[in-house]
Amino acid sequence: MAGALELRGIGKHFGALAALCDINLQVGADELLVVLGPTGAGKTTLLRTVAGLETADEGQIVFGGQDITHATPAARDMAFVFQNFSLYPDWSVRRNMEFPLKAPGRDLAPAAIAERLAWAAELLQIEALLERPAAQLSGGEMQRVAIGRAIVRQPQLFLLDEPLTNLDAKLREALRLELVVLRRDLGIPMIYVTHDQGEALSMGDRIAVLSEGRILQVADPRRCTESRYRRWWRGNWGSLPSTC
Repeated sequence: MAGALELRGIGKHFGALAALCDINLQVGADELLVVLGPTGAGKTTLLRTVAGLETADEGQIVFGGQDITHATPAARDMAFVFQNFSLYPDWSVRRNMEFPLKAPGRDLAPAAIAERLAWAAELLQIEALLERPAAQLSGGEMQRVAIGRAIVRQPQLFLLDEPLTNLDAKLREALRLELVVLRRDLGIPMIYVTHDQGEALSMGDRIAVLSEGRILQVADPRRCTESRYRRWWRGNWGSLPSTC
């Protein structure tokens, strides 16, 4: 498996709390890796550390063959989709999606911005929403716009932090499939964080189980029916020390 991202011995502390302990993980260049774990396992901290929003206290992050452990978030060329959508409610869908393309240092021509916006809107079937204020969107529409704002950047890696949690069950199921197909069409690796075992099984090329800041196991979802992996799916996350 060709590696796009490699985490080597990553550790992160908040005072006496060890949020991440000796994380060793690789994400393939064309892979959807699901990080599965209960609340408080360190899933969001892991994503924030990969994105550069938190700085690792130990270890090394290698991305595209380059050491980015201390690189700024802007220099990492990753797109982060948050659980709470994080849209500007008074802005139109168009303006929300254009925003990352107009950031300092992007230097994209207006025609290039319009082309990317049209491409993403068509892909996500939100062309009819472009002039609507974000505050007037449904939950599913807001999530599509949040994903559109991420893909319009055409990043090198997607980071998704439980993006479907706030949606109803039927819509979550539909968007899971759409996200898997979208990622395959784009050919961009993705780390997808969830506490939902069914979501992990239905989406991931591989699943990394995280508990109390430690990786318990990384495996193909098909192996989860084997007896030695069944404890994952019973909600028994084990009891590991909270210090490294």
